[in-house]
Amino acid sequence: MAGFVSGCNVRKASQQILSSFNLKMSEQTVLIIVAALIGVVVGLGTVFFEKMLEGASWLFGTFLPGLVGGHVWVVALMPALGGLLLAPFFWKWPEEAQTEGIPATMEAVAFKNGAIKWTSGLFTMLMSSLTLGSGGSAGSEGPIVRIGSAFGSGVGQLFGVEGPSGRLMAACGAGAGLAAIFNAPIAGVLFAIEVVLGEFHVYSFSPIVISSVVATAFSRAFLFHGGFDLQIPAYQLFSPWEIGLYAILGIAAGLVSAGFVRLMQISHKFFHHKVKIPTVFKPALGGLVVGLMGVFLPQILGFAHGPYLAAINGKFAIGLLFILIAAKMVATALTLGSGGCGGVLCPSLFMGAALGSGLGMIFHDFLPHLVPQAGGYGIVGMGAVLGAVVQAPMAAIVMIFEMTNDYTVILPMMTACILAAMIQKSILKGSIYTLNLSGRGIDIHAGREMGVLSNVRVRDVMESAFVAVPSSASYDVVLQKCLNNGGNCLYVLDDKEALAGVVSFSDLKEYMQEESEDNSLRASDISNSHFVFVTPDESLASSLNKFNSCDLEQLPVIDPDVGKNAKIRGVITRGQLLKAYREEMLKRQLIPN
Repeated sequence: MAGFVSGCNVRKASQQILSSFNLKMSEQTVLIIVAALIGVVVGLGTVFFEKMLEGASWLFGTFLPGLVGGHVWVVALMPALGGLLLAPFFWKWPEEAQTEGIPATMEAVAFKNGAIKWTSGLFTMLMSSLTLGSGGSAGSEGPIVRIGSAFGSGVGQLFGVEGPSGRLMAACGAGAGLAAIFNAPIAGVLFAIEVVLGEFHVYSFSPIVISSVVATAFSRAFLFHGGFDLQIPAYQLFSPWEIGLYAILGIAAGLVSAGFVRLMQISHKFFHHKVKIPTVFKPALGGLVVGLMGVFLPQILGFAHGPYLAAINGKFAIGLLFILIAAKMVATALTLGSGGCGGVLCPSLFMGAALGSGLGMIFHDFLPHLVPQAGGYGIVGMGAVLGAVVQAPMAAIVMIFEMTNDYTVILPMMTACILAAMIQKSILKGSIYTLNLSGRGIDIHAGREMGVLSNVRVRDVMESAFVAVPSSASYDVVLQKCLNNGGNCLYVLDDKEALAGVVSFSDLKEYMQEESEDNSLRASDISNSHFVFVTPDESLASSLNKFNSCDLEQLPVIDPDVGKNAKIRGVITRGQLLKAYREEMLKRQLIPN
């Protein structure tokens, strides 16, 4: 209880500090200050997370195997042991344990204004350390994006930055985490905008940049010691005609990424529906199979950068490279599909490096004068597969550029990345993250659109004027009212002024022949008593769904207490709804909410 009170006091004090700031500075400036604090927190969190991964790698890779002699079969059992140690998390905290990194962050940003429990960052740290340190085939960037977004959301909530601006705080944390772990601040910014937010706003750019820069500064000071630790060989484009070969690489990367994403979907469904063992033991089963694969192909285990650097530097034969692509696909799908905690960016880089190097060797063998060296194809392959898998080609292009510090890689990288992303999207219609959410019935893009409309009520845009007739009105009166009415609906009221039905032009057409033969037709006979309606406190998101369910240009707004005496208070039109949407989108682009 004391801790809760203390936390409340801290939050209250922090909000008072920001309130005093608001007397002297704009809200955008306050957001930038909070973003800088997020960069500090996420930067330190990244350093701590990397140390946890180092410790877990030593535990599973050196200490435990050393206790029993370090036999290769003992090493192969380590991924299963790591999966088994996840069982308490699945048993005690099933919701947090089954949260899937970046997709969960995207869902929170789209539907929950970026509200994420900061404790989920701690769960992710522990679970991913066990998965990756024991040899699970995944990457550390997915967890750090989740960790960063959770810490970013937590810092934002601590300082009272909530509501729509909370989305920005979560994105700041996500971008800062990716920037820090890859030492790539620009790529972190683009990833946050392309993937996490899914949209670009003027006011969101500066805070994300600040948090990414600050977090990267911490990682460089404590992890990379001022420089990046991946020494990728210098790249050179020897002939403009090579662009055609890089286009072939882009097409191949698109196909490989589509196969990888599809295999991930199959693995998730298989472990969820077909594997009839308790959920808490599924990660151990997946880890066991991955460990057995690792006996023959140790390069697929873990999250280290060494294997794809070896591929780029020509350390593997052509046949082995293509075997490693397939094996890494399967191992990653088993690790994550069974419930292990990790990301797909590092595996994508691995597969891209192997694919590019393999094709580069083939091109070199057949066209030695055009392709003097194959290493450049491995570099471009990394970006092509990565950009296609996550459907963020710009972030992938910039990330590889920051890793190589060589501008000459940009032209072939742009060619291959864009082609790969187009090929993958034409096959699967989404990224690995959006397809993950779609499998759970979540349309992330619709969520972003609906999020805009969810904040506006019907009462804010409804019109009080409407055209009505009594239920006893004749067909001629109804027809004249409809012809003189600018809309396409007429509302029929009973003797107590309650809404009894709705008449549209299509309803009138059905009665034209009947009216010519019978002059006794009344409004109550023509109207549709089973009409669609909205209430004043209903959101425009809900109203949009109702518009989509009927072929009408306007809907009646009635009192919430629907009954026999429901009074009509006004109408809402499609045009009003779309106008409100455009205005809200403009607000989001110009000023933070």
